[in-house]
Amino acid sequence: MGRYELLLPIAAGGMAMVWAARLKGTRGFQKIVAVKTMLPQLSEDDQFEKMFLLEAELASQIRHPNAVEILDLGEQDGVLFLAMEWINGVPLSQVMKVSKRWEGVPIPIAVRIVVQACAGLHAAHELKDNSGRLVGLVHRDISPQNILVTYDGTTKVVDFGVAKATAFNDSTTRAGQLKGKVSYTAPEAVRGDAIDRRVDVFAMGIVLYVLTTGQHPFRRENEGATLFAISSPDPVVAPRTFQPDYPPLLEAVLMRALEKERDQRYATANELMRALDKALPPNQRASDEDVANFISELFEEQQQQTRAALAEALERADRSPPSSTKLGISDVTGTSHSTVSAFRTVDIHRAPPGEAGKSAVDSEIPPFARSGSRVLPAVVLLCVLAAGALGAMLLRSPDAP
Repeated sequence: MGRYELLLPIAAGGMAMVWAARLKGTRGFQKIVAVKTMLPQLSEDDQFEKMFLLEAELASQIRHPNAVEILDLGEQDGVLFLAMEWINGVPLSQVMKVSKRWEGVPIPIAVRIVVQACAGLHAAHELKDNSGRLVGLVHRDISPQNILVTYDGTTKVVDFGVAKATAFNDSTTRAGQLKGKVSYTAPEAVRGDAIDRRVDVFAMGIVLYVLTTGQHPFRRENEGATLFAISSPDPVVAPRTFQPDYPPLLEAVLMRALEKERDQRYATANELMRALDKALPPNQRASDEDVANFISELFEEQQQQTRAALAEALERADRSPPSSTKLGISDVTGTSHSTVSAFRTVDIHRAPPGEAGKSAVDSEIPPFARSGSRVLPAVVLLCVLAAGALGAMLLRSPDAP
């Protein structure tokens, strides 16, 4: 795929696929990156192609340690692809899921993660064009799936696939369409009003609420009821109502971030970040090192398996002649049957040694990546990567907590 040697498929969806890949240079230089490929059938859909190109155009200009870096945009045989930095970590949604086995994410850790995410989000909101004018970028899909936490304790905002440049009348949203995940939508977006960065502040408030309480403030039995809860004038239930020991200053910050009237909300992600910085006493605040220790403890085995998977893939790629590892476009893009709003990642983490990628689990693997195909046999460890950071980078993931 251009300059990139595809190693392992990470996740497949109705709009794109994500791969672990290697960029090779002269004198032995190499770099592991993530490559997202647009499905070829969507190249005939002008809106999907525009969304893909807009992600490349906007996200590639964001320079911040808490936002994913877009390295390259390319095209091969009519298939568009993005090369992105490889993020060695896990989606916040997975952190929340795994931590439930204990007592959830500690509040100081949760606050530190959201503080970093706010920093990356603010950098995106402050993006300017060549004349110094704000482009009015709005992410529109802030959720735990699109916030990654690395093993060194750094938080990254990812997936600008439905981002909007409001200052330039971007028209990637059709009339009546909601972008992003329903349960993380702001009231003004539900009403169809013009949006700005404050919809992302609201979504970040929901992330903080779920992360610190284990409950979603708006999710109901169906999407219609969820949208009604979001758009109704009733304020959210204060955490101290059901969690008496919830820090009062943090609750005040959270409730302001979730104000239904956007003029009452924090105007910027930076304002929210600064308020969160002061929401806990100094002796209760977590550092990046604390976050790193927490994530590493939760995912120690997965981290080791991820390294082993990549090492095996690289070793096999080095041993194989170029012609035997060259993939066609159908291999690169897969044949997933999922929709734009949902994708399935391969999950064989629980398979016993020697059985990974077989039996019922094999039906979840895209056909090109199943046992006996041309893709490197290291795909048997695909689950490790799918459960890791880059599975969250697909443009549309399920609306989970």
